[in-house]
Amino acid sequence: MYGQFFILFAMIVVGYYGYRKGWLTREVNKGLGGLVMQATIPAMLVTTIANIEITNDILVGFFLMMAAQAAAMMIFGFLMRLYGKARKLDGRLLDMLDITTGSLNNGFIGLPVAAIFFGDVGVMYMSAGVLGLNLYLWSYGVYVLGGKQGGSGGQMGKTFLKGAVNPNCIAIFLGLALTLSHTVQFVPQALLDFLTRLGDLSTPLSLIYIGALAGSSGIKQLFHEKDALELSIVKMLAMPFLAWAVMLIVPAGDMAKSIFLVTAALPAAVVVPMMVEKYGYGEKMSSDIVLLTTLISVVELPACVWLAHFLY
Repeated sequence: MYGQFFILFAMIVVGYYGYRKGWLTREVNKGLGGLVMQATIPAMLVTTIANIEITNDILVGFFLMMAAQAAAMMIFGFLMRLYGKARKLDGRLLDMLDITTGSLNNGFIGLPVAAIFFGDVGVMYMSAGVLGLNLYLWSYGVYVLGGKQGGSGGQMGKTFLKGAVNPNCIAIFLGLALTLSHTVQFVPQALLDFLTRLGDLSTPLSLIYIGALAGSSGIKQLFHEKDALELSIVKMLAMPFLAWAVMLIVPAGDMAKSIFLVTAALPAAVVVPMMVEKYGYGEKMSSDIVLLTTLISVVELPACVWLAHFLY
């Protein structure tokens, strides 16, 4: 396991060093992120899910995990809203705080971590979190950030479909369709090999992207943002603790409990500051929280992975 931790850290360091040396510019890294989310991760999801022998228990666990993670994000975001009120934060920032701290970066970080430490079934359960995140962000998230007005039902539906129907979600359902219908055997082997090779790029490129994101942020300056730092620390300590407490009473399988615990230690989702800029207020603090929680997760995630293996 320690060798896998080294891989995780080393790839992040490569991205950080590459940005600081000028090999990766902000524009190049943005393009790299787009490549990962639009091409390599969907390829990984299709081939991984399509090649899993899905039992009824795994399928039920998948949809329960999706619902559980969406619910956890809503509940924890609400708790952080209460914390912000108690700390007398500017009231205009509470909607941003709710969605930013409730969100989880299942895509860029969650899926690579699941692939490294938990194998194909872990990726399957983490992909349920990707669906849960999209459901959360593009329905509840837009509703909250838009001042709980949201426009007409039709407008809300269009916003949800535009955000939620994306390559990752399509890839998850395509993979499920292929394995449940046993039609993956009819897909040309050359195409499967291509998608597998493309999907194999997801872990290194995702971690390099995260490292470069940290390299572009001006880490010293970030740690002077006292409110964002406090909120980030609270999120990264409280959310895994609450997830562990919930798993004490929930009769889930060991893999589901492990993924749920590790997911709770993920940083805030990278897409949220862009949503805040479009629909709400507080994009700067949202971005700071995303970057700070990402930095904290570099230390916290290995600890939670170890704890998950130890407990379950």
